[in-house]
Amino acid sequence: MVGPTSLVAVPIMTTITKNVLIIGGGFAGLSAATSLAERGFHVTVLEGRQVLGGRAYSFADPKMSDAVDNGQHLFMGCYRETLAFLERIGTRDLLTFQPNLSVDFYGDGGRHARLSCWPLPSPWHLLSGLLRLSTLSWKDRWNLRYLRKALKDGVRNPQGLDDVTVDEWLIRARQSERARRHLWDLLAIAALNEGPSIASAAPFVAVLSQAFFDRRKASRLGLSSVGLSDLYATSSKRFIEAHGGHVKVQSPVAQLVCSNRGVTGVLLRDGRRFQADWVIAAVSAGAFSKLIPEKIKKREPVFQRIENLHFSPIISIHLWFDRPISRSLFAGLLDTHIQWFFNKARILRKTTSGEGYISLVISGAHCFEEWPERKLLTLALEELRRLFPEAREAVLMRSLVIQERQATLSPTVGSERLRPEFQSPLPHFLIAGDWTRTGLPATIESACLSGHRCADLVAAQGISNTPEQREIVFV
Repeated sequence: MVGPTSLVAVPIMTTITKNVLIIGGGFAGLSAATSLAERGFHVTVLEGRQVLGGRAYSFADPKMSDAVDNGQHLFMGCYRETLAFLERIGTRDLLTFQPNLSVDFYGDGGRHARLSCWPLPSPWHLLSGLLRLSTLSWKDRWNLRYLRKALKDGVRNPQGLDDVTVDEWLIRARQSERARRHLWDLLAIAALNEGPSIASAAPFVAVLSQAFFDRRKASRLGLSSVGLSDLYATSSKRFIEAHGGHVKVQSPVAQLVCSNRGVTGVLLRDGRRFQADWVIAAVSAGAFSKLIPEKIKKREPVFQRIENLHFSPIISIHLWFDRPISRSLFAGLLDTHIQWFFNKARILRKTTSGEGYISLVISGAHCFEEWPERKLLTLALEELRRLFPEAREAVLMRSLVIQERQATLSPTVGSERLRPEFQSPLPHFLIAGDWTRTGLPATIESACLSGHRCADLVAAQGISNTPEQREIVFV
């Protein structure tokens, strides 16, 4: 029995929970949110639209019921941050990767070539495929050694890469017009969503060095066997809520709430206010600029530079035929306006419309933004029938055209200097998004990288799951 003068010191473990608001429910916002939720932070995601997904989402076609992505995405083995994110939310197995890098190419009259790499250590795996690629001449293959040297020089001395275009860099690396048109341009426009005569060489060199000249497995291409929303949006919401957080859709943010201590919360368009210890903006650059109060924007050069960034459109054309027109899973298209073909009937685990469902992609689609859907559809059918003999007899049952006018950052020459760091000039306010200064082009991997680095910055300055030990004295 404890007497009246006895003291017992009992250590009590308490946890200080930090509240984090995340504006935007795309790859950047949800990768940050799930990373913080896993570490014990109280997370609230605010998404302005009715559904999560940002600029990478899917929906069921109202007539065919198949999953339709707003833009087709390829994943790569070098996507470390993306794969870590999907592993966290339990959907990594929904991606299907090649055993080794392999890409089909189609030209006029059904002419077919294949980049097929052997399972060799890097860079020999890539050279094994390029040296056997029939769209390259023997001289093109011999000149690959100059590209390898230019790549090494670019990685060692990245200064100046942002001041030349992809075209200029490839010409300096002695890549012929044929090699550029039938290989490098297709890779560049797929990775950068911009024409090689416009895009900066800096992000292209980053892609080549990390994806194709690093590890063999890094170059493998992967596809989602489900729609993008099923790949990550639904599971992220479930993960956040299971860890005590909240996901609020139809909650568009009007502006940041600031004080002399920095950013303390946000004001929604409907007048609601949310307070937090940290705010992470994970929205497009255009939406981001609207969040910043004008007085702050005028005094902070970082926010002014963001307004000088440019963006590039993507057009996706979804077609349902009465029969398959190719057995290829996906393919690059040569000497066409449409660059990539995806066989959705073979890619998706589940389709209801049969074997004739395909998607086509026009990246860097500036010249086609004002084209009506009927004209785009005519172009697509003409090019498909020229490249795939089976398409000439196939009957088109359904078509759907999706235009994303500001799909990604346009990596023009000099744009790397305009991209913001994750840490903003305002205390307790971080910037995420594929368009931030990740060192990568505006890809899913860039988005997830930015989300994870913002989560790391929050955790480093306010670790939620570290217990605080106090002694409470009982008499």
